Amino acid sequence: MLNLIKTEIKRNFTGRWFWLSVIISGALVIWYSIDRIPFCVKSNLMILENSYPDDFLEISFTNWIGSHNIYLQQNIFYLIIPFLATIPFGKSFYEDLNQGLIKNICIRTPKKNYLISKYIVVFLSGGCAVVIPMIFSFMISSAFLPTMLPEVSYVYTNIFPIYKWSNIFFENPFVYTILYGITVFIFSGFFACMSLPITYFSSKSFLPILFPFIIYIVSSMFFELIDMPGFSLRQILTTTGEQGTTMTVVLLAISLGVFSFIPFYFIGVNNDVL
Repeated sequence: MLNLIKTEIKRNFTGRWFWLSVIISGALVIWYSIDRIPFCVKSNLMILENSYPDDFLEISFTNWIGSHNIYLQQNIFYLIIPFLATIPFGKSFYEDLNQGLIKNICIRTPKKNYLISKYIVVFLSGGCAVVIPMIFSFMISSAFLPTMLPEVSYVYTNIFPIYKWSNIFFENPFVYTILYGITVFIFSGFFACMSLPITYFSSKSFLPILFPFIIYIVSSMFFELIDMPGFSLRQILTTTGEQGTTMTVVLLAISLGVFSFIPFYFIGVNNDVL
């Protein structure tokens, strides 16, 4: 199975669809950085020159693309996370299934090994496609803005005591940023994997890519409408989302994992077409 995973990783991370996803999100990062960073640098210079001595410095932890959802680029980024995660490898299982590649693979290795390998690599590709641009954005912000503790009293910090993990943010913002990066990686990986089971029932290659986005939007709207925003995926993934706890993050992650893996694996194992 390890050889299968290596082959699938090589196939994915050198593929055009993976890089298309990174380029799209990278373009958003560059657009945001050009729009936001020069303003922050100018504001900091004015403060340091004592033009506004009572104001607060703009810092890297509050000015990267994942830091909040105030600006257009950030809203677009959070909206299309399922697309970014699914583009790299979401169609690969559809292509394997319809081009007969699975039959050739399963002659040489147990079917369950192929299915588990596919799931692992799709998960990794989805997480990397979303998180790599986020890391790139944080590096840009850190290159031009100070990396220092955020000010609790600064209104544009946008993280308030009621938000999940806010105590970590003000005590160790770097740990907070890593924690959110891991959260986004896990959820993006599961978004990508949600494209797998729907492939069994779809005759169109675009549906596996579209399905995770539909789940993301519809489930978020549903939980917000029934006044349970803590279970909204949109709220969970947004750093300035007011709702959610560590428990809801864990429960949602487990639910997405179960929802994507169990039907994909057991239908695949018992499917004579594979």
